Formats: sequence, C-alpha cells, structure tokens
Amino acid sequence: MTWLIIAVAVATAVLVAVLAVVFTLSATRRARPGLGPRPPAGAAPGPAGAVLPPPRPGAVDGTWNAMVAGGGLFGAMGGTINATFGSLDVTRGVLTFTRDGAGGPDWSVSCTQLRVRQLGLLVAKGDIELNGPMGTVRCTVSRERVNRFTQNGFKDLREQGYAREFVHAVLSHGARHG
Repeated sequence: MTWLIIAVAVATAVLVAVLAVVFTLSATRRARPGLGPRPPAGAAPGPAGAVLPPPRPGAVDGTWNAMVAGGGLFGAMGGTINATFGSLDVTRGVLTFTRDGAGGPDWSVSCTQLRVRQLGLLVAKGDIELNGPMGTVRCTVSRERVNRFTQNGFKDLREQGYAREFVHAVLSHGARHG
C-alpha cells in the first residue's frame, strides 16, 4: 500500500512540473517577426491591378494570421472544425485574405468598403467581424500561429491586443466601425 501512495505522489509531482513548464512557455511566447502593423509601403497595385493612391496620414499596414470561422453551428460557436486558416494583409488600403498553402489571395477588398468591429469585449479573444463585398466574415486574428486543436488562455489574452491592432489598421485605411 505504501508503494501506491509513493507512486501517486511521484506521478502528481511530474504532472504539476509538466503543467508548470507548459504554462510558462505559453505565457512567454512572442509573436513571429514580420507579422503585425508596419508603416505603409510605396506605390502598390490594388484589386484588379489598379494603382492605389498614396497612403492616408497615420495609416498602418500589416499582416496577421487568421482563422476564418466556418458556417453553421460550429462557426457560430467559434469552433475550428470547419474554419479556414490563413493570413489577413492590409497594404495600401486593401485587405486581402490568403488561405494557408494557397498560391494567391482568396479575396481582396478596399478598406473603404468595409465595416469592422471587435467582438466580445468581455471575452479574452481576438475575434473580429468584417462586413463588405466578400460578405460577413467572422475571424480570429493573431501575430502568432492560431491554435487549431487546443485552447490557450494566455494566448487568448494576447490575441485581444492583436485584434485591436488589426481593427486600428483597417480603420486607418478608411473602413467604418460597427
């Protein structure tokens, strides 16, 4: 009976140590370089090859990882089952979504045609909603890789800040709030 108590104590200690390491690494993970806001670039082609005007004063370009929620019940609940993963890029007033592994963008739209809002002020997550010519798109944005199979509370808190950065970038290029 004594050996069982010792075995349970050792197993508990190992589990606590593993969880402590996982939580510590989750909390201290930093964003990948090259993602997030950046100053506007020079002249750039817009949708259908049109040359875009100079950037607005104070405009912010950037690239964020994204998980676009799918339709149906799982999409409404924010699940990853039928979600599409990729990146959202704001460059010179144009928002582009490109799926992971795709050769080109799925859609591209001028920021002036968009309405954007950050969802869930009481929820610590980077959820946003975009409305425009591409329809209504609900997504999670992050400068880090978006989790596909697990949840991470520390990362959710950071993603709320990334969502604010993204909303600011889109608004700075002429999108409307709401």
